Amino acid sequence: MKITIQKVDQTNFINFINRLKVIDSFVYFKIKGGTIQASAYLPQRDAVKHHRLPISQVFQIEEGTITTTKELKVAFFDAQKLTDAFKQFEYDSIQGEIEFLENDEDFVATSFRIFNDELEIQLACSEPSLGYKDLTDSQISTIFNVDDASFKFDLEYGTLSKVKNLFGLDKEETFSIEASTKGVELTGNTYNMLVTPDFEGDGGKKVTLFKKYLSLLDKEDYTANVLDNRVVMSSNDSETLLTIATCNTGA
Repeated sequence: MKITIQKVDQTNFINFINRLKVIDSFVYFKIKGGTIQASAYLPQRDAVKHHRLPISQVFQIEEGTITTTKELKVAFFDAQKLTDAFKQFEYDSIQGEIEFLENDEDFVATSFRIFNDELEIQLACSEPSLGYKDLTDSQISTIFNVDDASFKFDLEYGTLSKVKNLFGLDKEETFSIEASTKGVELTGNTYNMLVTPDFEGDGGKKVTLFKKYLSLLDKEDYTANVLDNRVVMSSNDSETLLTIATCNTGA
C-alpha cells in the first residue's frame, strides 16, 4: 500500500520528532484514528512520554486515501538524520509518499519519499520491532492514570526554567517536591523554592525525583500529578504526557 501526502507541514513534523528524540534516537510513530501518535520510553521505563496530534496538522492527505482500519506504523533508526533530511527543503512545499507492507495485524512502512519540484530524498524506514516494543492502549492508560494522585499543581515553563537553574547549585542527582501548608515546594541540598502556593489534594506529601528527567519536558506549561511511585506531567499546550518514576530513598 502507498499513501500519497499532498503536503507535509515541515515545522510540525520536525517538532513532533524532536519531542521524541530527547528520549530515544529510534523514532516510532503510528497513524491511527485520524491522529499521528507516539510513545517513547527509557530502557527501564522509568520515564515514558506520549504525544499525539491530528494527522491533518502534519500530513495533508486526500480524504479516502487511507482505506484500512489497521494501524499504520512508521519507524526510523536515526531521528537526527530524519529531521536533517526535512531541513534540506528550507521550508519550501514538501510532498511525500509512504510505502507500506501489510502484516496480519497492521501495515509497516518500508520507505518514505519526500520531494518537491527541485529535490527528492528517499528515506528508508526501519522495522519497529527491531528497536521498540510497542505499548498497548491499556498500558498507556495505566502509565498515565492519575486517579491515585496525592496532589496536583500547575508548573509554568518560566518556573521550570528557574528550577533547572537551581540544579546547578549542588552536585546531587535528585531533588524533592513537597506539598505543605505553604504550597508546593521544591527542595535540594542547598535550596528551597516555593513553586506555587496553590495545589489540589493532600498536604504533607513528598516525593523525590532525578533531576535529569526534567530535560525531557518540552517548552510548555504543565499540570503535575504527584503519585507515590511516579509524577505524571500533562502539557497544557499540547496532547503530550510524561510519566517520571519517583526515587525510593527511604525518606
